[in-house]
Amino acid sequence: MPAAPSSSTTALVSSSLVAKLFDMLASPGEVFDEVVAAPPRIANWLVPTLLIALASLFLLYAASNERVSVAATSSALDPQSTAISPATAQAEPGSVEWQRVSAVATCLGAFAGTFWSAFLLWFIGRAFLRTRFSYLKTVEVVALAGSIVALGAIVTALLISISGDPATRPALSFFARHLPSDNPVRLLLDTFNLFHLWTIAVLAIGLSRLSGVSFKESAFWVFGYWLVARLALILLG
Repeated sequence: MPAAPSSSTTALVSSSLVAKLFDMLASPGEVFDEVVAAPPRIANWLVPTLLIALASLFLLYAASNERVSVAATSSALDPQSTAISPATAQAEPGSVEWQRVSAVATCLGAFAGTFWSAFLLWFIGRAFLRTRFSYLKTVEVVALAGSIVALGAIVTALLISISGDPATRPALSFFARHLPSDNPVRLLLDTFNLFHLWTIAVLAIGLSRLSGVSFKESAFWVFGYWLVARLALILLG
């Protein structure tokens, strides 16, 4: 008589994509264990990436509305500022052409970001952790972790709508909104974004599951790369 399948195997088979997306918020390790053990599935990276694109469009819409509102207020205070040429108007934030280009770039950026982040995790695994794992599996892991990115985009859009400041973020910079958006101190505080840190931690868990190394070791490389990249952007800015 054949042995009955274990409860863990049954759990792996019965978990739906919707369940995975919700479980990413509470138990990402279990989701990644299932993804690593299961055959590749296009839906595991396609659907979450589409959600990131939609959430990013929502954020773009909220930020654009606030920028247009600020520009309108400035024009009311300075009537001479309304004297712009039609060519300039087409390039202004809030114009139809600008919105279309921004929307397309945002959607393409969501997919490019997913595949680039997956490449970085895959490269860290091969070059520094000395392990081999599937790049397509890495894409699935990164895309599923993107559900947190999508949630962060929605929360950011709501904060922008409430505060009226397009530079508002769910970060420590929220408490320093009196500073200009390009102020180095505010940019540094922007680094401590709740959803960015959350996503990086989840990606470290994903790399740990893909490579078979400890979370401590994978977190060292993932957080290290993220910190260096953020500091470089601040210095270049």
